[in-house]
Amino acid sequence: MTSSCYLYRGVSKSFHEKLNGQLIPKTTSPFTYTFHFDEGFHFDSGATLDASKANAVIRHQIEQAGFPTCGVSTTPHFDRARFYATSRNGVGFVYQIDRTLLQEHGVREYVVAEYVRCPSVPEDNEVILVASDNGPIPHDIVIKIIPVQGS
Repeated sequence: MTSSCYLYRGVSKSFHEKLNGQLIPKTTSPFTYTFHFDEGFHFDSGATLDASKANAVIRHQIEQAGFPTCGVSTTPHFDRARFYATSRNGVGFVYQIDRTLLQEHGVREYVVAEYVRCPSVPEDNEVILVASDNGPIPHDIVIKIIPVQGS
């Protein structure tokens, strides 16, 4: 685990409005994945040919391709979240998440660097959050929603 007690999620203004301020994953399927030979993955990436949470972490972040999982990407760096929030139209929101509340609300965290030898965006220090029911991340862990603009 990284040392920060906060995590951040940056989203565009339109995404924030579309999801009504909620942190909703792309799917509610279980957080596991099985790689197949034709996917072009490398065994030195840490991937295996069985269904596992480690494979889901690896697949979630590969090339920022947006593979649908029940995980929600976060970072311990406010500036990286701001970058994602403002990269499309210059205006967005950063959700500040209190890491000390994760366990209490049944949210698991997966620190990408603990599973992936070469993360797609190493400066993000990405942490994937997964709710116990694989659904939306409970809003009770969000302590602040901060409006941001690009610089």
